[in-house]
Amino acid sequence: MLAVAGVLLYRGLHDYFVLPECDSSRARDTLADVLKQLKLEPLRYDPRTTVSTRKDEVVCRAALPLADGANVYVDYGFFWQGAKATMKYSISRRPLENAPPAPPMPPRAS
Repeated sequence: MLAVAGVLLYRGLHDYFVLPECDSSRARDTLADVLKQLKLEPLRYDPRTTVSTRKDEVVCRAALPLADGANVYVDYGFFWQGAKATMKYSISRRPLENAPPAPPMPPRAS
């Protein structure tokens, strides 16, 4: 019983002492929340790649497919800001390479 309580306590406190790994559910959920706020909903969240890992910073990268055939490219990382793990990110959306050109804009009425 004491061992089970210890494991539960460790899991609850783990997030306060260890930054999330790029392929963890914690990192995926945080990334999903950010992309949802930006109205980007990838078809899947893998693969996510670890660029570097240090005690005080984890740097990740992902190329995620969108339903329209484009990709969203995300460079993101986690770092400590005081006692709280914080995420920083850079996002770009690129259309499919062989996508047809966008239709011309209609002329403006004067």
